[in-house]
Amino acid sequence: MEKTLVITDPDSDRYHTFGYISWWQQEVVRNATVLVIGAGALGNEVLKNLALMGIGNLLIGDFDTIEDANLSRSVLFRQSDRGRRKVDVAAERVKELNPDVHAKAWHGDINYELGLGVFRHVDAIVGCLDNREARLSINRFCWAVGRPWVDGAIQELMGIVRVFWPDKGACYECTLTDADYQAINLRYSCPLLARENLLQGKVPTTPTSASIVAAFQTQEALKLIHGMEVNPGTALMINGLTNDIYNTEYPVKDFCLSHSSLGSIVELPWATACGTTLAELLDEARRQLGDGAVLEFDSELVVAMHCANCGNVEHVFQRMARLYENAAVCPHCGARRDMELTHRIDGSEPFLRRTLAEIDFPPLSIVKARLGKARCALELTGDKERVLAFH
Repeated sequence: MEKTLVITDPDSDRYHTFGYISWWQQEVVRNATVLVIGAGALGNEVLKNLALMGIGNLLIGDFDTIEDANLSRSVLFRQSDRGRRKVDVAAERVKELNPDVHAKAWHGDINYELGLGVFRHVDAIVGCLDNREARLSINRFCWAVGRPWVDGAIQELMGIVRVFWPDKGACYECTLTDADYQAINLRYSCPLLARENLLQGKVPTTPTSASIVAAFQTQEALKLIHGMEVNPGTALMINGLTNDIYNTEYPVKDFCLSHSSLGSIVELPWATACGTTLAELLDEARRQLGDGAVLEFDSELVVAMHCANCGNVEHVFQRMARLYENAAVCPHCGARRDMELTHRIDGSEPFLRRTLAEIDFPPLSIVKARLGKARCALELTGDKERVLAFH
């Protein structure tokens, strides 16, 4: 069935020209929600493009603040913005570009602080990142909930654009080498606590590279929104030195750690991170699976730190990877402390009255439950309206 061509008034419709594109559906674009992770050089260009095209809802994620060095590559930032959060400024400038767009800023660490359910409830995910660890996290999150995502990277005059889609070709982790894993692991000390003062190298880029790569990323996101064909597991390689552009397909890695799906996800409209306790969620797991069901976490939870030297006990309730090296040092006597860890809740714990937020779960999280071989995943859907509320 051919699309009906609707001719609008160019003096009153900012999207007039898009109507001539055979596959374009402005209503689909207007109702779409896109998660853009990273508000640096690539993120600025992607957000600018999406805003001009009239994407209805933009969720902008980043944890960084603006410095003068960003100004040479970031079209949305001004010198007066120095020290402000990137996401706040990006959301403001997106609204200035197009008042039709609803933009929401999310300031945090994508590896730990954005609920997995967010990835389920958006129409497209665009990664505009400068490090492997964050890409790996997004890749695993998207695989868990069966969502595609668009990756982009730049260095000097080079660029790469890739769509990764669970069960459709290679994923991001399939592309990683031993050297890549070493670079990711360098961030952590021997007991897997984060190194606080690790010097992060800056990747040299140009605004032209960012513009080119972001343009392709935006187009891939628009194709996903419109249900058009993409080429998952294939990289678009852009060499600005020689002006060569070519595609290369990645092989699927056997036993790739990212290839793990949550499977059945149970939406819980009454459950929220701040309002639902571990006991209540465990009761729900047993209603779904039967008596004896347990909750299981994807990472180790540090319940407490014990100092054998002075006897001090500090309750922590944070994921281990979020703690810095100095957390292992007793603040009272300086001795090295032992960690009390858990990754499972079976009902015997003395802290069952704690809420999910109080044990380091963000809003709209998804928590796994298991009874023998039977499994399900419980989503804190009660957080959806707040987390994805656009104004």
